[in-house]
Amino acid sequence: MNLKRMHHAAGLSAMALSVALLQACGGSGGNTAGLNIPGITPTVSGTVTGFGSVIVDGQELEDAYARIAHENADGSLTNEVLQMGQRVRIDHDGSGKASQVLIDAAVIGLVSTKGVNTLKVAGQVVTVNTDSTLGPVTVFGGGYTNLSSVALNDLVQVHGSPVYDSTSNSYKVQATRIQKDLGAARVQVNGKVTGYALTSTGASFALNGLTVNTTSATAVRPSGTSLANDLQVTVYGNSLSGNVLTAQNIRVNRDQNSGNTTMQAQLSGAVSNYVASTGTFEVQGTRVKLGTATVEPAGASVANNAYVMLKGSVASDGSITATQIKVRTADTANDLAKVELIGVISDFVDSAHFMVRGVPVDASSVVFATACPSVTPANDLSVRVLATQQSGTAVVKATRIECKPTLKTQLIRPLDGTVAMVDAAGKSFSLTVGSTAQSVQWTDSTTFVGLTADTLSGKSVRVEGYLSGTVLMARVVRLDDDVATADARNPELDDKQFRRPRQSKDQAQGWQQYGLN
Repeated sequence: MNLKRMHHAAGLSAMALSVALLQACGGSGGNTAGLNIPGITPTVSGTVTGFGSVIVDGQELEDAYARIAHENADGSLTNEVLQMGQRVRIDHDGSGKASQVLIDAAVIGLVSTKGVNTLKVAGQVVTVNTDSTLGPVTVFGGGYTNLSSVALNDLVQVHGSPVYDSTSNSYKVQATRIQKDLGAARVQVNGKVTGYALTSTGASFALNGLTVNTTSATAVRPSGTSLANDLQVTVYGNSLSGNVLTAQNIRVNRDQNSGNTTMQAQLSGAVSNYVASTGTFEVQGTRVKLGTATVEPAGASVANNAYVMLKGSVASDGSITATQIKVRTADTANDLAKVELIGVISDFVDSAHFMVRGVPVDASSVVFATACPSVTPANDLSVRVLATQQSGTAVVKATRIECKPTLKTQLIRPLDGTVAMVDAAGKSFSLTVGSTAQSVQWTDSTTFVGLTADTLSGKSVRVEGYLSGTVLMARVVRLDDDVATADARNPELDDKQFRRPRQSKDQAQGWQQYGLN
């Protein structure tokens, strides 16, 4: 029997099993515990450190019903796929059910210089982090495996935290993710306004050494906002002229709605400008007051360059008075530093090498038979993996595996097949998996990769989604033409050979470093 179809048939059986698991464990609810602050917490801003739905600096939030997108220069949104190391801003209902997840790069632009552990992108200094105690280790993606694969004049997207450098009196971006950007050439820079001054054509200010000029055509949002020193902004433009950027659009950034003083927020990032005498510091450009906040773990302290996750109340000026602060120490020390993956095994090689939620996992340090007695590791097995990041590779190192995970959120799984019976008006199609048909539904929040809703029919795709009754609710639909080509060339390809075309660039490069691709 064709191994591809065997895999697909097994996927359907496991999907039926997952319905029972979800009903037994309450996985369809989406109420996420662990926010641990009084009142409602409507915003979370931090780094993606895992997937259950989405896990941000150790905090799991249900994103199965949320729109996941990035914000364009004009303020419109484009759906996107979440990746490890990306910076996100999340609106949710206070119980951890997200309504919107915005992917928020720190800088996008051309690479102008490279150092031993640094890049200069759109006039901004970017540092690569290999020390897990200082924050999430830099993940490379989009065709990059490490810093050496980044070339001068490449268009790149950088996610990370601004860290103030007292020597240069400017902020550097401590990168959590660096990926090649295949979009149109453009510039996007996030930073704090300094040296603001009016000019004959508009205004001028600096962002960490980059000069930004505005004109009468520059659009500033939110509407009615005035630019001024110390505002945290994102500037969008077409290209640099030397070290000068003419802004086409400017967004004034607020992780919180400062007009509502009862709001609560969760914010993560590197500490800058810490002043012990006043008990104040900055995280992601937001002023934080230490107040009487508890600091965890015991013995940890707030200091410049420490990576923290804080929770607190928002003042009318947009500052946060912290009520709880967690300091990242080491990979296995606390939830803030762990990678957590909850989903089903896919792209199985052996018990030590597989993927969960698209992330390559090295489980060689875990004895699978001990972790999961009487369970055979294979594709479509539901697992919870705790892991640590590894510098220079997208492959995470598993420290613990559970094969009967307690589900707080929807179980997301991949399924491969051929699209038929597309109903554009009803936003549905049938996914032919071997000899079985699986009903699939998409929504406006579904992300299409390599194709559109109008070009679905007959395509070989991978659908990532969750079950609602017997219908697979698609979160991502990826074009999989390479799979069809490989299968036509040799319909009896073994699993390892067949799996290679289905992998993303990040996955394939991760396994290549392990000699498994």
